Amino acid sequence: MTAEMTVGRDMAEFIPQKEIVYNGLLPYSDRLDREATELLAEIKANLCRAVLLRELWPGVAFWSRKLFSFLKLYGRRFSKDDHILFIKLLYELVTLPNLEPHMMQSYARLLIQLLKKKELLSRDDLQLPWRPLYDLYERVFYSKTEHLGLIWFPNSVDHILKALIKSCRLYFPASSTKEMLDEWRPLLCVFDVVMQKAISNMELFLPTIMPLEEHSQGFQLWFDELMNLWMSLQNQPSWEGHLVNLFARLANDNIGYVDWTPYIPTIFTRILRSLNLPVGVSQMVSPRYLTNSYDIGYIVLWVTALLGGPGNPAQKELTCLFNSIASFYHPSNHGRWQSRLMRLLQRLPASVVRRVHRERHASPCWITLVPEHQQLTDADLQEFTRSLTGASLLAMFSKTDSTDAAYALQNLALLTPELVIPPVLEKTYAAMETLTEPHTLTATLSCMIGMARSLVSPNNHYPEGRVHVLPLLMGSLPGVDPNDFSKCMITFQFITTFTTLVPLVDCSSAPSQRNDLTEIEKDLCFASAEFEDFVLQFLDRFVLLLLRAYREWERARRYDLLENLNI
Repeated sequence: MTAEMTVGRDMAEFIPQKEIVYNGLLPYSDRLDREATELLAEIKANLCRAVLLRELWPGVAFWSRKLFSFLKLYGRRFSKDDHILFIKLLYELVTLPNLEPHMMQSYARLLIQLLKKKELLSRDDLQLPWRPLYDLYERVFYSKTEHLGLIWFPNSVDHILKALIKSCRLYFPASSTKEMLDEWRPLLCVFDVVMQKAISNMELFLPTIMPLEEHSQGFQLWFDELMNLWMSLQNQPSWEGHLVNLFARLANDNIGYVDWTPYIPTIFTRILRSLNLPVGVSQMVSPRYLTNSYDIGYIVLWVTALLGGPGNPAQKELTCLFNSIASFYHPSNHGRWQSRLMRLLQRLPASVVRRVHRERHASPCWITLVPEHQQLTDADLQEFTRSLTGASLLAMFSKTDSTDAAYALQNLALLTPELVIPPVLEKTYAAMETLTEPHTLTATLSCMIGMARSLVSPNNHYPEGRVHVLPLLMGSLPGVDPNDFSKCMITFQFITTFTTLVPLVDCSSAPSQRNDLTEIEKDLCFASAEFEDFVLQFLDRFVLLLLRAYREWERARRYDLLENLNI
C-alpha cells in the first residue's frame, strides 16, 4: 500500500515535457499513465545496460527503436532531465567513429525526433559540441573510400545527416562560431572550387538563433564579411545559393536585430534575376542560370523577414517586384518560368501568416521575440495584400492549375479578408451566370473553397461576408451537371465545405425573440428561411444525377450481356 502511494505521489509531481493531448480522449486513458511510466523505466534501464556492455547490436539498436515507438505513442512524456540525458547519449552514439551507416541512420532519426520541439529545451539547458558532428559529416560526404567500393552509404544518409545538423546547430556553444570561421575562412577563395565546400559548410553549421548577449559571438563575426562578398558578385557562381540560404535563415531567426536597409534594393534585384524571366523578344534562358537559381523557399523566408519596421522599405520593393512580374501570371503566358512564379505566389502569403502567428499568438518561450517596432501592423498587412492580389487574381485562371492561386488567396484572406474576398466574389458570381466557360467556374469555386472559413467567420474585418453564403449555395446548384465530371466534383466539394461550416437551420424567428442582434445578423436570420429551398433543389439534382448514372450503368450492362450472347 505504501509503495502504491509513493508511485502515485511521484506521478502527481511528475511534469512531462510534451504529451499527446489526444491520448486523454481514449476510453482507456486512465491506464496510459502507468503503462507509459513502466515502459519508460524499462527503456531507460535496458538502454543504459546495453550501452555499458557496449552491445550496439542488438541491444542499443533494439531499445532505441523502443524509445522511438514510445515517442510515437506517448509523445515526450518524460522529464526535462531525462530528455537532456537521452539527447546526450544518442549524440555520443551517432558520432561514434567507424559506426555502421544503417545504425548511424537509426540513431540520427531518433535524435532528430528528440530535438524536434526546440521550445522545450533552451541553450542553457543543453549544449552539444560541433566538432564530432562535423567530423562525421566529413567522413560521409567527403569519403575517400566510398568511390573505391570499400564502404557503402545508403542513398538517404545525406538527407538524414543534414537534417540532424540543422536540429543540433541550435545548441552549439557560443564559441563555436569563431571556431568554425577559423576552420573555413582559409578556404574562402573565389578562384578555387574549394569555395563551394566552405560556403556550404557555413550554411549548414553556423548557428543563428542566439540570445541578444551572444550576438557579438555569433553572426556579427561573419555578417559584414559575407555580405560584402555577396554584394560584389556579378556572375552567379554555383555557391551563391548557399550564401543566400544562410542570409535568409539569419534574417528569419533575428527579425529586427540585423539592419538590412542598405541591401534591400540589391536583394530584390537579385531575386528578380534569379526568377529567369525572358526579357524582350528573346525566349532563350541559359541553362547555367537555371541551375544557379535561388531556392524559392529561402527567398520567401528572406522577404518575409524583411517586411515591417519604420517606413517598411522592403514592402515598396516587393510591390515593385510583383508589378514587374504580374504580366507573367496572365493565363496567356506560359513557359518554364511559370512553376517558380506559382511557387513564389503560393508560399509568400503562407510565410507571412506564420510570421503573424509567431508575433501575435505563439506561446512565449526562450527564443528571442520580434521587437515591437519591427512587428507587422494591420497597415503593413493591407499593403502586403494589395501588392499580391493582382497577381493572385490573374493566376486563378492559369493553364496548369488554380490550386496555387487558391492557396495564396486563402492565406491572404486570413490576413485581410476585406481586401481579398470582394474581387473573388465578383468573379465567382460572374462565372455562375456564364454557361460557356466551365473552367472559369471551376477555378473560382476552388478559390472560394479556400476562403470559406474567412468568409463565414464572424470575428474578422469582413462581417458582411456571411450574407453571401446562401446566394453562393443557390448559384452553385447548376454545377451539379452529369455531363461535366470535374465541374460536378468541385461543386460537391464547394457545397460540402460551406454546409460543414454553416448549420442549415431556419432561424427566421430569432429576431422576434431576441433584442441583441445587429442588422447583419437579422438579415442572416431572415435569409436562413431559404435553406429549405436549397436542400430540396439540391436533392432533386442529386437524385437526377443518380438516375442518370444508373441508366448509364444499366445500358452498359445490357451491352455486355448482348456481346456475351453474340446477338
